[in-house]
Amino acid sequence: MSQRFDVYLPGDSWLHRLDPRAKLWAVLLAGLAGLLFRHLAVLAALLLVVHLGLIAARIPAGRIRWLWARLVPLLLLILVLQPLFAPGPGPDLLRLGPLRLTVAGILEGVSFALRAGALTFLAALLLLTTDPSRLVQAMVKLGVPYAWGLTVGLSIRYLPTTYGLLVTVREAQQARGWVLERGNLFRRAQAYVPILVATIIAALRLSDNLGLALAARGLGYPAQRTTMVDLTFGARDWAAVILAGLAFAGLMAVRYGLGFGGRPW
Repeated sequence: MSQRFDVYLPGDSWLHRLDPRAKLWAVLLAGLAGLLFRHLAVLAALLLVVHLGLIAARIPAGRIRWLWARLVPLLLLILVLQPLFAPGPGPDLLRLGPLRLTVAGILEGVSFALRAGALTFLAALLLLTTDPSRLVQAMVKLGVPYAWGLTVGLSIRYLPTTYGLLVTVREAQQARGWVLERGNLFRRAQAYVPILVATIIAALRLSDNLGLALAARGLGYPAQRTTMVDLTFGARDWAAVILAGLAFAGLMAVRYGLGFGGRPW
């Protein structure tokens, strides 16, 4: 499969060298902060910090744009639906029957969109800089059963592969004269049915081969598993854990001690 469909991007940045357990801890605390805060400035700052982390990890700008291109439709949907169906208090800017549009609703929609973007790129920062095999190893060291950790690792690895199958089938059909741009939305959706069927069949074949490969490698054998290269938690990892904890404690002091951040504005 083409490299463009892989999640993990190998590199030698400080984020790549950081222990996956430290990154999991930092991403967990940052994600929790993103869920607890609703203020636009805080969520925008979190999104900015995550992008600075992507730049520090030397993630190509093309990959960041690719992620934004897939995320923008969801964010636009949030920005449209949230203000209309949860307008909040305040005078109406627009009213269409039971639907109301207010300034409070618009700000809430922007808050939800910023939160969705920040959480998405937080997960992307972890996955782009962490080898799936090391992530599974870290989860096992944290007490997660190996089968569960392997399931997470395979999901990370093969969801992009499934997307790659979809793109491959679509391009093959286009080379054979398949046209999507004709007709209304319903006809365009119908045109995708053969593509989805072929993708599902290819994914089932892939999963069957994967199951045979795992069985051939002794998955489920009742013995202690070993690793060629073990994870080591060094001073740099402890520093990252402590800094993430202090930053989270400071944010919680601002959120609940000062009462700031509970509203979008």
